[in-house]
Amino acid sequence: MHRIIGNLVVAGIVGWVAPALAGPGAVTLQMDNDGMFSSDDDNYTAGAELIWTRAVAADHWSQRIAEGFPDGWLSRVDALSYHLSYRMYTPVEVARRDLIENDRPYAGLALGGLALYGRQPLPGAWQSEEALQLDIGVVGPVTAADSVQREVHRFVESQRPRGWSHQLGNEPILNASYRRHWWHRQSLGQLEMQHGPGLSASLGNLLVQAGAGYGLRLGNGLDNVMGWPSLGIDQGGYRQVSTSPGGGWHVFAALQGRYVAHNLLLDGNTVRDSHSVGRRELVGDAVLGLALTWDKWEVSVAHVWRSREFEEQEGSTVHGALSLSYRL
Repeated sequence: MHRIIGNLVVAGIVGWVAPALAGPGAVTLQMDNDGMFSSDDDNYTAGAELIWTRAVAADHWSQRIAEGFPDGWLSRVDALSYHLSYRMYTPVEVARRDLIENDRPYAGLALGGLALYGRQPLPGAWQSEEALQLDIGVVGPVTAADSVQREVHRFVESQRPRGWSHQLGNEPILNASYRRHWWHRQSLGQLEMQHGPGLSASLGNLLVQAGAGYGLRLGNGLDNVMGWPSLGIDQGGYRQVSTSPGGGWHVFAALQGRYVAHNLLLDGNTVRDSHSVGRRELVGDAVLGLALTWDKWEVSVAHVWRSREFEEQEGSTVHGALSLSYRL
């Protein structure tokens, strides 16, 4: 039954997104896994995301959404993206059958969503970028994460996960997030550099949090890039939004601190009893990566370090992401 429901959910999301995919744009496939930079298989275990991005015109329907915001909030939409993501979370000792009370719950998470992006020039060499994102989805057995992880571990001949009977129960997800970043542009000889602060906030039954950080992009062709280097679930994964063709390369880095008031993946289900752990309110991220763009292709790799997210966690989390984009 869980698999049937899961198939219906996925079919519904695809049916909603597919009509929007007609026309030019860029398709991105991202794979992230803690095994890229670590031998551990715990906390954030693995994920995959499919993103379709396109620039929009002045008469696009999304502009009416921007017009409904107060002055100073997303006054114009320059690009939008649709995304589907799938993620798994496990404790450290996945071979144990019993409930591991001092480690995070097992959880499978499936999300589909829409993000609107805006860019605005500011006095001097500054520009601002905004993103408004809405996610809908589900957490729980309906995602079939237990079967997916068992099959992956069987294929790679890794230890068999046995504790999925203690995973979070089924719960629908509705979450919204907003991000704004300010970039200062300058030249360093033959190179371009953009750096500046950013703010973010999320609200919903998946995440309630607010954060601030500082980012850096250094390389060539930065005018074709719009986005904040991050791998948070509230941001749909690391996202590069290219609104025009062009080649180049750049390295990117970011530091971010967040106050987390609610995280369903740690606090447990909202309306039913489930396993939970003592969530830490202050969490920090550090991201470092490289992106290469040529012709219609872009490939990027990112390394993410995240501080402890709950009191019983033994150490920080390290994982990586590899993404490949193709411009249609």
